[in-house]
Amino acid sequence: MVSWKGGLVLLVLLVGIAAYLFLNRPQPAPAQAAFVPCDLLNTVFVKVEGRNGTVTMERADVRAEWLLLSPKPEPGDHGRITTLISALNSIRVLNTLQNGTNPAAEGLAQPREVVSCRTAAGASYTLSVGNQSFDGSGYYAQRGGDQRVYVISSVEVDEFDRVLAQPPVKTTPSP
Repeated sequence: MVSWKGGLVLLVLLVGIAAYLFLNRPQPAPAQAAFVPCDLLNTVFVKVEGRNGTVTMERADVRAEWLLLSPKPEPGDHGRITTLISALNSIRVLNTLQNGTNPAAEGLAQPREVVSCRTAAGASYTLSVGNQSFDGSGYYAQRGGDQRVYVISSVEVDEFDRVLAQPPVKTTPSP
């Protein structure tokens, strides 16, 4: 028969093992900050400039309706603008190029697109998109005020192209 002292030692060992396992369990990775932190709840201005035109949209505050300012003033399509802002806020960085790269070689001296946004708090962000990466998996990009060159996913750049080709104008229902 086991003495009460042996049982107590066994209990202390089990509690110690349980505490160790609890304290050393895997933790979720901390959320990464957005590459361009203009999200749906805070963005009040977005401008997409391309080689063939500019689309600018704005709202007075985060609760107001979107208004296209260019190519011509008209009500904006909330759903399509939401898709654009979501794409901007969710840009995935595939790679960061080492210092010493030549931005002109990546098409950033004369970018194919420049996307600007402003939040309700007044923070402004700019993203310049250059040439397609050498393997075609993304595009070279540079954030305003940041000398590094990144390779970003082409999915978001495709959304910028769509907005330039067909501005997010609110459609009126047909009779």
